[in-house]
Amino acid sequence: MIEVNDLSLFGKIVLGSTLLLFVGGLAIVGRLAARRVESEAEYLVADRQVPLWLCVLALLATWFGSSSVIESSTKMYRGGLGEVLLDPIACGATLILTGIFFAERFWKTQAATVADLFRQRFGSTAEQLSCAIQVPSFFLWIGSQFLAMGQLLESALGIPLDLSILLSAAVAWAIIVAGGMWAVTWANSIMILVSIASVLVLFGVTTFRIGDGDPFAGWSRVIDAAPKGHLRLDVPSVEKGLAILSVLLIGLLGNVPGQDLQQRVASANSAKTARWMCVVAGVLYLLFGLIPLYLGLAARWRFGDGLSESELPLNAIATEYLSEPLQILLIVGMFSLSLAVAAGSTLSQASIVSRHWLKPLRGLGRDLASGESLWGARASVGLVVAGSLAVAFSGESIMELLELSLVLVLVSLFVPMVIALFFPSPQPCPSVGNSAMIAGFIAWLLGFVFESRSGIPASLIGLTASVLAAWVAMQSARRR
Repeated sequence: MIEVNDLSLFGKIVLGSTLLLFVGGLAIVGRLAARRVESEAEYLVADRQVPLWLCVLALLATWFGSSSVIESSTKMYRGGLGEVLLDPIACGATLILTGIFFAERFWKTQAATVADLFRQRFGSTAEQLSCAIQVPSFFLWIGSQFLAMGQLLESALGIPLDLSILLSAAVAWAIIVAGGMWAVTWANSIMILVSIASVLVLFGVTTFRIGDGDPFAGWSRVIDAAPKGHLRLDVPSVEKGLAILSVLLIGLLGNVPGQDLQQRVASANSAKTARWMCVVAGVLYLLFGLIPLYLGLAARWRFGDGLSESELPLNAIATEYLSEPLQILLIVGMFSLSLAVAAGSTLSQASIVSRHWLKPLRGLGRDLASGESLWGARASVGLVVAGSLAVAFSGESIMELLELSLVLVLVSLFVPMVIALFFPSPQPCPSVGNSAMIAGFIAWLLGFVFESRSGIPASLIGLTASVLAAWVAMQSARRR
């Protein structure tokens, strides 16, 4: 997260006041949105009434986290193009892919969650397996956002880290709990506009200053000065090629079954909106994703190899070129990005907890139109926040598991989702979905253990096993 140690005392007071007013306003937005929420459908998927422009902004906010900005600029500074294949390139492309092939089909199933889809096509066991895979991975993801926001508050205001993390989680809970999807949609739309404005300001000032008043000259100087090989993707061996393929597949396909993405799809006011929401958001993501890459190269142009491993290139550039008021804007923008991701992801996982764990325990049906399960949905928000807090308090070490948990979604859930959407069946076929998930996980685990010997990425082994297991199960089902 961006450091604010270079701000003056007055600047830190202004920053703290701005953050307080900003998050307070977002909480009010959440409360106002609650006025139109009377059923689970309105709480979880906004009764499938969100228009295109709001869908695009809200999805972009859920996808474009502060880690996307900070990490991609850092990786571009230190390693070049080969280090940013996952984000923003593959992660942006996955939105376009989802829009072209998956969004309309998923919207037409009328499912509120990916687990709903799996229950319809494969039965209750597949439903529960998919929930068990997704929820823990998102605890890690949401917890990392709470930790990032807590670190910023600690740096900005001198608040102890543990208390800062609690405050960050409380803000996310306050935005979501009353209004659900409507609250998250409006709040995230506001936050992404603030965040994009802050990043564009940094980009504009940087290019202007580097170009001595000519932004086009600033762009050209930075690109021309990039170290040799920094803008080229080398594939010197088969092993390197497989590693690159693995990274691209994790980003391109592994995000497709994600509940945070498909819940946005389900909230769209039509199948057409669902499709174009993803395509437009993906294009915008790739365009805005170029800015952090440029800023990483700008840091290389300005500082060379002079930044230590602990120094963030984005922070160094902001300190070098931005005035204090503009630094405050950037910090608010980065805080907004983490908060938007946390809010959207928390609601997506609360949907799973509420619909697939709490409702069955209470013996309630799956009808989204009912208002009787609203309290369960709202209680689930608190449960997800609590679980994510436990991860955030564990510190940085557990965050190393985040990438592994995301790979599990690819090897376990992508193939069953493709089958459920593209190979419909009049009757549930549990063996197909269950075998694909279990085989993918087991093969990935074995591949991970022996990856150093085989030289083949475990994700490719798991995905291949999932495809083969699903194919065998489908052939077996057809012979019956």
